[in-house]
Amino acid sequence: MIRKGIDFIKSMKEGHHGEIYYNGEKVSDVTEHPAFRAAIHTVSDYYDLHWKDEYKEYLRVYNPDVGEETSITFFRPRNKEELRRLRMGISKIYDFYRGFFGRSPDYLNVWTMLFYAHADDYFGKVFGNKMMENVIEIYREAAKQDLFYTHAIVAPMYDRSRPPSQWEDPYIQVGVVRETTEGLVVRGAALLSTAGPYSERLWYLPNIKRDTDPRYSVFFSLPTESKGVKFISRRGFHPKEEFGEFEYPITSRYEEPDAIMVLDNVLIPWDRVIFYKKPEEIEGFMWHTVNLRGWFNWHFVIQHYSRTKFLAGLAIAIAEAVGINNFINVQEKLGEILIYLAMYEAGMVASEELGEQLPGVYRPNPQIAIATSSMGMKALPRINEILRSISAGSSIPVPAGIRDFENPEERALLDKYLASKGLPALERVKLFNILWDTIGSETGMRYEQYDRFSRGDPTIRWAQMYTEVYKDRKQEFVKMVRDIMDQMPNPKA
Repeated sequence: MIRKGIDFIKSMKEGHHGEIYYNGEKVSDVTEHPAFRAAIHTVSDYYDLHWKDEYKEYLRVYNPDVGEETSITFFRPRNKEELRRLRMGISKIYDFYRGFFGRSPDYLNVWTMLFYAHADDYFGKVFGNKMMENVIEIYREAAKQDLFYTHAIVAPMYDRSRPPSQWEDPYIQVGVVRETTEGLVVRGAALLSTAGPYSERLWYLPNIKRDTDPRYSVFFSLPTESKGVKFISRRGFHPKEEFGEFEYPITSRYEEPDAIMVLDNVLIPWDRVIFYKKPEEIEGFMWHTVNLRGWFNWHFVIQHYSRTKFLAGLAIAIAEAVGINNFINVQEKLGEILIYLAMYEAGMVASEELGEQLPGVYRPNPQIAIATSSMGMKALPRINEILRSISAGSSIPVPAGIRDFENPEERALLDKYLASKGLPALERVKLFNILWDTIGSETGMRYEQYDRFSRGDPTIRWAQMYTEVYKDRKQEFVKMVRDIMDQMPNPKA
C-alpha cells in the first residue's frame, strides 16, 4: 500500500511514535506541537507526491520483491537502468525539497532495500538463516505498509579517551544487557536521531569500531512506540510568535527536528535483530559486501545535487537583482558554485555508469559516490560562504515581517527605498528572506553544520579515501610512477 499524507498524520495522532520530551514536558500530540508540526506536514507532502499526476511515473513502481506497487524508494535495482530509475525518483523528491529535508522517508527506505538485497550473501552467510529471514520480513513489512523509518547514530561522548566498555557505566552507549527467550534487552542512548520523534520505525546502527565489546555489536529495527523508547528533542527552530512562511520560507518547510534517543531497558524481539555478536563483520557491512557507506553517500550526492541547484539559483538571483552579476569577481564566485554543481552531476551519473553488477543488485560505484559526497562536506559550506560574500551587508537590512507591507505608510517607504535594479521591494524582501533563512537563521546554520559532519569527521572521511576507499587501487597508481622510474637510467657502476 502506498500511503497518502493523511494516513501518516493519522498514524502520528494515534501515537505510533516514541515517548517525546520537549522543554521539560511530555508531548501529547506531536502533530500539533509547534516544534514538530511543520516537519510532519512535510513528511505528509512526501507521501502525497506519490499520488500527484506529475510524480506518479517517477515515484510508483510495481515491486516484484513484494508482489505489489510500492514507492520507488523500496525498489531493488537489478541493473544499471533500474538504478537510474531509482535515482530519478529520489531526484524528484529532493528537487521538491530544494535539496533540504535529508531525513525524508526515502533515505532509510533505500537502506532497508539494501539489507534485503544482501539477505542471503551477507546476513544469511554471516549470521545464519534466522537473521536472513528477519531482514526479508522487515523489508516486506516496511514496503507493504510504507512505514516512515529514521535512524539513531552517534554514541554519547562521555570520555573519548576510553572505550565505552571501560566507562563507569558501560551502558551509556547502547548495549545488550541480557538475552531472553523473547529477545535482547538493550539500554543506552544515541545522541542523534533526526526525525526520531515523528518516525514509526528506526534502524539502530552503532559505531562498533570504537569498541569491539560484543555487547555493542547489535543492529536492529525497532518500532518507536516500543516500551522504553524515549526522545529528548532539541530546541525547535520554528518561526516564533507572529512570524511564518514569509519571514522563514525554509524553516517553515524544511526544519528537521533532531533528538537524543534513549533506550531504557527496551526489549528488541529476536525477529527484529539483523546483526549480533560479530563486531569483526562491521567492515563487510560498511565497506565490502553490503557497502552501506557507498549507498548512503550516493544518496547524499543526489540530495546535495538538488541543494546545489537551489543555492546556485539563489546566488544568481541575488547577483542579478542588485546588478553585480557583471562584476568579474562576482562571476568568479558564481562560476565556482556552478563548478560544484557540475561535479555533483558528474559524480551522480558516473556512479551509475561505472556501477557494480552483483548477483542480486546493481549498486552505484562506491569510490565515485563516496568521493563526490565527501567533496560536499567542504563544498556546501563554501557555497554558503559565497552567498554571504556576494550579498554582503545587504542581507541584514530587511524589514521585520509581512505586516510592514500591510501598513500603507510603511509600504510607500519600502517600495521606494528597498526596490532594486531587478526587483520591486516586495520581491526583493522575499528573496533576501530566503537568503537569510539559508545562511543566517538557526535552520540555515544547522544545515551547514550537518553538511560538514553528517558523514562523520571530515578529516577521517577524507583520510579514508586513502586508507579504505582506494585501498585496492593505490598500487595501480603508484605503478605508473614506478614504471617511469624503472625506465630511467641508473648510474654506471
